[in-house]
Formats: sequence, C-alpha cells, structure tokens
Amino acid sequence: MADHFLTKSNIDLSQCLEHGGGLALEAYPALNALLSAKAGPEAARLFAEPLLSRGNDTVAPSVSWYTDVEGTGQPVSKLDDAVQAAIASALSTELRGLRDLIDDPDDGPLVAAALHLSDASDVWSVGGRPVILNWGMLPKDANRDGASRKAHYDQTLGRFLPLAAAPPLSAAERQSWTSERKGGAAMPEESAAPETVSAGGTMPPAPPPQAAHQDTRRMPVAAWLPLVLLLVLAAGVLAWLLIPGSRLFPENTASREITDEATLAAAQGINRALEDRLASLQDSLDRAVCTDDGTLLMPDGKTIEGLLPPDPNDPLDTPGVVRAAAPRSILPPDPERVQVPGPNGPKDTVALLAHIEARTAIVLAPTNGGLSSGTGFFVGPDLLVTNHHVVDGAGPQGVFVTNTALGKVHAAQVLKSLGPFQATGGDFALLRVPGVNQPAFTVLTPKQTLKLQSVIAAGYPGDLLRTDDQFQQLRAGNRGAVPDLTVTDGTVSTEQNVNSARMIAHSAPISKGNSGGPLIDMCGNVVGVNTFIKKGSARTLNFALAASDLMRFLAGTDALPQVVTEVCTPQIQRPAPPAMAEAPAEAAPETGLPKLPPLKIQE
Repeated sequence: MADHFLTKSNIDLSQCLEHGGGLALEAYPALNALLSAKAGPEAARLFAEPLLSRGNDTVAPSVSWYTDVEGTGQPVSKLDDAVQAAIASALSTELRGLRDLIDDPDDGPLVAAALHLSDASDVWSVGGRPVILNWGMLPKDANRDGASRKAHYDQTLGRFLPLAAAPPLSAAERQSWTSERKGGAAMPEESAAPETVSAGGTMPPAPPPQAAHQDTRRMPVAAWLPLVLLLVLAAGVLAWLLIPGSRLFPENTASREITDEATLAAAQGINRALEDRLASLQDSLDRAVCTDDGTLLMPDGKTIEGLLPPDPNDPLDTPGVVRAAAPRSILPPDPERVQVPGPNGPKDTVALLAHIEARTAIVLAPTNGGLSSGTGFFVGPDLLVTNHHVVDGAGPQGVFVTNTALGKVHAAQVLKSLGPFQATGGDFALLRVPGVNQPAFTVLTPKQTLKLQSVIAAGYPGDLLRTDDQFQQLRAGNRGAVPDLTVTDGTVSTEQNVNSARMIAHSAPISKGNSGGPLIDMCGNVVGVNTFIKKGSARTLNFALAASDLMRFLAGTDALPQVVTEVCTPQIQRPAPPAMAEAPAEAAPETGLPKLPPLKIQE
C-alpha cells in the first residue's frame, strides 16, 4: 500500500468502468505491475492507488487515493501557468508509452479503462510530479458511446495523450482501433511534428525528433513579440512588488480584516461608544471612595468589578465566598475568581477559565503553502464551530483539532460552511470530530443590548504560538503536544450590522489565530464568534459575529446547543482583603559600640 494519502472522493458505483468481471479500480495491482514491466516504473507511478469503500445504506461509496510520490498534492488546474506546463510535459512523456499497450489484446482493456477519468481536475501535481486520480471512471450518468467518450477524453487525458478515438472499451471498438493502427496509415496524433501538405498533395513523413535541433532557420521578428510582451509584463509586476506597502504577506492565512466601506459606520459607532465609556470612567473615578481596608467603592456603592462590599453582620460573607455581581461593572472581573454552573446542579460551580479551556480548541488546516491555524469551540459532544476562512484553504490532508481536554490531535470533517464574508455576510464552518465527547458551550442570544457587558476572547493567536514550545513540538509531529490557550478580557463597545451580518465590536484584544474562537460573557455563555480585526493607525478594532447569526447557521444541523436569552449576572468569589503593610520593628540598639555622629551632606 502506498504511504501518502492524497484525498477522498465520494462516488457513484455506476461511474466506475468494469474490467474482468469487477471494477477497473479493483484491478490496480495488475495495472501497476503491467505498467511497471512494460512502460516503466515512472509510468506506473502516474496512477494513484485506490482504496475503495462500496458504502452502505447510510454511507455513500468512496475512494481514498494514495501515492508513493512524496510531497504536497493539489490539482494541476490550481497551479500557475509555468508549473502547469512542466507537469503537462512530464505527463505527456510518460503517457506516450501507454499508446502501444492499448493495442495488446490481453493488457489493452485494463489500460484503456484506466485512461478514462471522472473529471479534468483529476490530474494532480504531487511534489512536482503528475499523479492521476479518479481513473477508471466516467462522470455520473455520462453516455458511454464512443463519440461521447471521445469528447470527454479530449477534455481530460486527451490534452496530454492525443488519440483519434477514445481508448476502446468494447470488443467492436477494439477491432476498429487495431485495424486502423495496423492498416498502414499512421494516426495523425502519432507524428512528432505538425504535418504539412506538399505541392503534389502527398504528406511527407515528419522528421525524427532528434533532428529538430538542427533546424537553422531564423524565426520571424513577429514570433518574438509574445515573449517580449511577457518580459515587459513580468518586469512591471516585479517593479510593483518592490514598492513598499503594495502587498501584504500574512504569516497566518487564517487572518482576515474587514475592508468593506460599511465598516466606516461601525468605526464611527465604536468611537462614540469609547467616548461615552471614557466619560463614565472619569465620572466614576471622580466620585469613588476608598474605604479603610483599601477597597475602592464606585458611586453605586459597589467595587470596581461590581460586587457589594462584604456584609459585616453576615459571618458567612468572607473571602472566597461566591456572590452575585453587577452585570455591567466598571472593569471586567478577575476571570480566575469568576464561577459558572458545573455539571452537578446549581450548587456546583467551576472556574470560568477551566470552563473555557474544556470547550475551546485550536484548529489546524494544513495547506499547500504551509499550516494555517485558527480557533474553534464545541457546540455539541463532537461538533465544533470555527470560521469558514480558517478551513477554506485546507489541503487534501484535511482539518485537525486539539485542546487540553482532548489530549491529542483529532481529525475533523467539515459538515457545513458559509462564506466568504464579503460575498455571503457569514463566516462559519461546522466540523465533526469523530470519537470525542466534549462539553459544549451555552449560547446567549440576548433580548437587550450587550453594550458595556464584560467579555472574554479565547483563542490561539499566532504571535504567541510562535513562542509556544508545545506548538513547536506539535508542528514537529508530536500529536500529544497541546498549545496553551490565550484569554483576554474587555467590554462590548457596540453592536452594528455590517454586510447584512450582526457584528459585535469589543475591546478584548484578538489577533491572527483567534479567528473562529468564542467571545464569552462572565457566565460562560458564547455571545459571538471572533472573526475580523480592523487595524487603524492608533488602535485595532475587534469584531465578532453575533450568536444570533451563529444559531441561524446551525439551524437544520445536528448541533443543538442550549440557548439562553437573559443577560447574565456574574458569580464572583470575594477576594482576600488587601494585606495591610506592617511598620518595620525598631532594631535593638547595639551595645559596646560607639554611637556614630550624624551624617552631614555637603551641598
């Protein structure tokens, strides 16, 4: 079995061509041995090895494709023109040896079946070499007559191995094929150079390929024009690339910034909210009172994080006891002391940080250009939400997730996605992580505004991952290494519509890698999905897609998170009273030593 997995194709068994009483796909060992012996090992490596699953009543048939060619793989159609040309040249060279094999009465039927592809995109580049997938197939419900197959063949492998007719599948087609080949008239596709008609009307033979370099005729000046234009264009592009600020090279492809003009209104709203917030903070500071024990009380009689001062008549109101706090405090409370309901009833509570860490995960999407990372969070035992743009560029290896609770990397499947944001007004993806059973977040879709609500952003920002030893071990192949989760706190500044989406602007700092992570209130509920940042000259604005948009996206899926509508009342452990500084004890006078005179300081 080949070592390197490329991709998985869902198929209809009616697409597969038959051979020897079974499917051509199932004859891969015979095909590989035949090509290795008669066309060479490089020709045999052209065809990816299939692992066929015939499916059942609930699972569709599929083929997993493998190769022993090392390197990253992707369809040739997605590569630039220069690389496409190189792959096409190599593919044409290797396929040329298969033309004569089609004539063979024993080997021809299998080779002919293998030269039929499901789609033109089934020619891949793996490590700079051509590899063919979905061979031995035709498009679903496609006609199988010779003329229809010829048209389809010309669009697929016919571009690299031109033939006068599609590779024959039936006995009648094979007889016609061999008679034409052996009747003395060479098929026009077999000549090594374009044919020309002489004055006498006969068609002279093409010169041998090795003599082509001996042609000393000069090319006309006009023939150089395309090359000159290409060089001028390349020089212009190079000059543009050298202009500072003309392009961006993000280190993490999962980052996105809002650039739509609609954000102008959002920015203006955020400015107004910040001005109001500044005025409120200044007023609170001017009227605050400091008690004898060092506690700072705001004008409403509560502490800076929204707690009433301890009741001196209540012997149970001591440091460490959990008390309700104001939903809107001057500053966000200390997350280490915030408590949320646990799994064992209302009297059972857990720390907010532990609650978040069990439900938030890093999302890894290997791409053709490297590794893209983002953040996701669980909305069901094996269902995780992230941003569409985090997983959109994932390569054939798929998507992976991990966190401290999972303990190791797990493969994930993309069940549903909505994006890109500018085109759809949404940026969501729902992943299934088979075999896990994680606690899920509750989702808050509030009846009233969230302005000034304290929130926490959880995620895996790329600037911190670069210094995370666990992440470096993970990249090196240690599937049990789990990066540290990063949390930041802030308050909601404003809520506005952008591109038909409901956006939450907040002051909890996020950056590249936070995409898809949860924005959480002080009761542990998800209020939004961190998605965009807007960089300004003086500050960065942080945006999350509102939970109401998330629930619309999840409608009709297996994800059924619990939904609440009332803004939470945080439950916070009382802090220990500030330690009172004790006056240093006077040193006992030394005995037996002369007393030093006062030290005089000269001006």
